[in-house]
Amino acid sequence: MMLLNLLWILAPLFIGFFTVIRSKTILKLIDRSLMALIYLILLVMGLNLSAMENLDSELSKILWQTASYIVCILGMNMLFFYYLDKNLPVKTEKAEGYQSSTLSLVFNAVKLLGSIVIGLVLGKLLLANLSIELPTFKHIADLLGQGALMTLLLCVGIQLRSNGISLKAVFLNRYGLILSVAIIISSFLGGMLAAWLNGRPLLEGLAVSSGFGWYSLSASVLQKSLGPTVGSVAFFNDLFREFFAFAVIPLIMARLPLSAIGSGGATSLDFVLPLIQKTGGIKVVPIAISFGFIVNIIAPFLLVLFGSLAQ
Repeated sequence: MMLLNLLWILAPLFIGFFTVIRSKTILKLIDRSLMALIYLILLVMGLNLSAMENLDSELSKILWQTASYIVCILGMNMLFFYYLDKNLPVKTEKAEGYQSSTLSLVFNAVKLLGSIVIGLVLGKLLLANLSIELPTFKHIADLLGQGALMTLLLCVGIQLRSNGISLKAVFLNRYGLILSVAIIISSFLGGMLAAWLNGRPLLEGLAVSSGFGWYSLSASVLQKSLGPTVGSVAFFNDLFREFFAFAVIPLIMARLPLSAIGSGGATSLDFVLPLIQKTGGIKVVPIAISFGFIVNIIAPFLLVLFGSLAQ
């Protein structure tokens, strides 16, 4: 079963990576499709939440567990990264005139969270007004979510290939490899600590900590294997990492460049890469690409592995 789940996750990712597309029009269409797919996946999460019994008590549980995971995982990450910065100095270039848009970050967060709320409300309305049995409703939502996730992974693979990233350049970057090992180990320690504090199985903590900021993937995979509560905790935990990265990278890049790059996790390859380049210069970009690529490749393996073991 675990092998089938792993193939379900990795097959479209690798098919996309080994697909050569040179048309700029198609590549732009793929870029625009990614956010639409993310919104669809979050909408499906809302649909699944609407079918959950004792929803009010589950929501309070989700918020508390999410807070503990954020503090434990990010706290452990930054401790490890700080140690690396003190022992592996990296030169950066002085940022010139960079200004981050707080309003843009808040608006993006509202859109992402709004997708879940719309799915939740829509699910309640459908269950109340249509003669759909609960198991049938959940099955339809699962199929929709799986289709969206597989398409998303295919698009991500195509994006990685279209950016001209070679496997040799990625896996031979010393700093990228070290930073990848650091985030994996520190996230596992933080995840197990948070699970212990919440009285949850340690394997569940390992599963939640394996997204490394890839919120659309962790939410969908863990919702499928461990239920909508754990999937929601994973989503909010990984989503917060992106906002944390946008906030701290301009502040610490000059003094702690590895900490700045590592704070973004999987998003260091895409969403926060322009910010990394603007604040640290072109010299840190290969590190961010190597680190982000490795984390993006390893996250599906670990999510499926620990999600299956924790069932």
